Amino acid sequence: MSEIIGIGTDVIEIDRVISYCEKNSYYTEAERKIIEKRKNRAATNFAGKEAVVKAFGTGFLNCMPGDIEILRDDFGKPYVNLLGRAKKLAEDRGIVKIHISLSDTDKIATAFVVAEGE
Repeated sequence: MSEIIGIGTDVIEIDRVISYCEKNSYYTEAERKIIEKRKNRAATNFAGKEAVVKAFGTGFLNCMPGDIEILRDDFGKPYVNLLGRAKKLAEDRGIVKIHISLSDTDKIATAFVVAEGE
């Protein structure tokens, strides 16, 4: 039987995040490719990264934004890949699956995450 380990949510202003995050290494190469197609994804992905670490209950204390990769499947549904320290942190906390939902308007991006354990 699975259990919810944590939940996280984040809401951010798109313009502020796009200008700041483009100058930093917060995204993997695969994320940069999807962001090139739609700039707002820089903000939705960053909101998703924030929501993931909130679900961990740690914030970015033990991992960096680049350790969390948010991509889309063939239908556009977002999913999370954990890398490096984020992957280790999830394993240590017993997290085996992360559910994510992203949304945006022309000004706001939002993310909601549920971290599931066994």
